[in-house]
Formats: sequence, C-alpha cells, structure tokens
Amino acid sequence: MTLDQIKYVLELGNTGSFSKASSNLFISQSALSLAIQNLEKELGQPLFSRTSRGVFPTPFGKSFIRYVT
Repeated sequence: MTLDQIKYVLELGNTGSFSKASSNLFISQSALSLAIQNLEKELGQPLFSRTSRGVFPTPFGKSFIRYVT
C-alpha cells in the first residue's frame, strides 16, 4: 500500500467517479483503475462497487476510508 493509493481511494470515495477522480488527481483513468485494483488485491477485498451510476464504497471500503482519514 502506498500513500498515492490511499490518496486515490479518498478522491474516488469523494467523487464517486473514476473519470472525475482521475481528472482531479492529474492521472489517467486507467492508471487510477489499476492502482485501485492492485490495492484491492493486496487487501483481499473490494473497496468499491462499480455500477453504471458510478462507484460506491463497499462496507469494507467505508471502514477503510474512515480508518485512513
């Protein structure tokens, strides 16, 4: 887990959108997606639920965001 990944999780949680979060972070959407996927793989649980309406933190994701905040 890197500080950048934590920053990405927080921004994604705030915006609820990979495109908005990547724009705010000045990185590509694919780089953001890969970083989140790698972190989820490392933690062994999904942090976000991806839907056609956006991205929402899972219960584990909400706990993670509270912990790192």
